[in-house]
Amino acid sequence: MTNAPRFALSAEVQEWMRLAPDLVSHFREVPEVNHDPPPVFDGLTWFVVVCNPRCELMAQLGLRRAGYRTYLPMTKRWVVHARKKEAKEYPLFPRYLFIGIGPGQDFFRIRGVDGVEGVVRDGDGIPARIPAPEPREGQETPVHPLARLLEHERAGDFDFTRLPDHEPAYQPGQVVRLTAGAFADLQAEVVSMLSKGRVEVLISFMGRGTKVRLRADELQSLEAAE
Repeated sequence: MTNAPRFALSAEVQEWMRLAPDLVSHFREVPEVNHDPPPVFDGLTWFVVVCNPRCELMAQLGLRRAGYRTYLPMTKRWVVHARKKEAKEYPLFPRYLFIGIGPGQDFFRIRGVDGVEGVVRDGDGIPARIPAPEPREGQETPVHPLARLLEHERAGDFDFTRLPDHEPAYQPGQVVRLTAGAFADLQAEVVSMLSKGRVEVLISFMGRGTKVRLRADELQSLEAAE
């Protein structure tokens, strides 16, 4: 009776096992890259990258590992799956993200990044730059447009999970009472329902009708107020 193993390992598997510790060590040395927005946008020239469908996060990760600064604005919304409701994040601009090119950098390393399809170009085939604000004499440098976009993102303007599950059933012509702000306790007439849980109302103030846009939770039907 032989003592040979019942299942012998192939030479390829034995070689892989021998190299496995070195491979694990190699992958541990790869720097971790997150998807946090950049701290500043100034000092770089910004462009728009086109990604493959549903590959925005993959493309951003690859671009950052290639040494580029990127910004991928996100939005949050409710998703219902199998009767379970949960909040999920999605790119604000599907298939697009912003890339910052610094001094001495070019687009050469973009070609090998997984998930990247190309760069948005102008009519002459040249990568289209995002216009950077220019300081005027005696004035502070205007805020970069991407920095302003980030401010809105951090303020929750693209977080639709913060809105009510359903909009109040206000109808055009309905009379409501304002519950917050400078016009609190005044009555107003609903003009129309707007997106993102906002309502346009007509307020009679100082003998004149003024249209004001408010959040739906800043209104109350007269029936509910009684």
